[in-house]
Amino acid sequence: MPKRPSSSVTASELALLQILWNSPRPLNKQEILEKANEDVESPLFAKASFHILINELIAKEYLVPVDNLGMGRKNARRYAPTVSRNEFLALQVHTTQDYQAADIPEILAALMELSPDAGTEPVLTGIEKLIKKKREENKGSDEE
Repeated sequence: MPKRPSSSVTASELALLQILWNSPRPLNKQEILEKANEDVESPLFAKASFHILINELIAKEYLVPVDNLGMGRKNARRYAPTVSRNEFLALQVHTTQDYQAADIPEILAALMELSPDAGTEPVLTGIEKLIKKKREENKGSDEE
């Protein structure tokens, strides 16, 4: 099983991750800072803290640098998250003290309650697919 990040993140680190999750590709420093400062009155984090945030997220294994070939600003080092937004959220629950796998049904129920605008049928269909997949996986491991 691959090593997964498990440390908590600060609000500024989370803001930086969200910028990257909302992008279809890795971003460089300039692109990240532009997104972070779109609202000049309320930037997501201070420009001066960029390298500290990047280094902390790399150390926590939530981020990896992606070197591009070539010269110039357009080919500067870019950064990519190591986990998706949903994987991050699952890790936050999983690493919570006293979490048990038996809590999953209640967590799903709470998420459904907190998401009244979500269509119930697509969510239930997704859960049913997951249940079917897990049952097939368990069946295969039981036969071995």
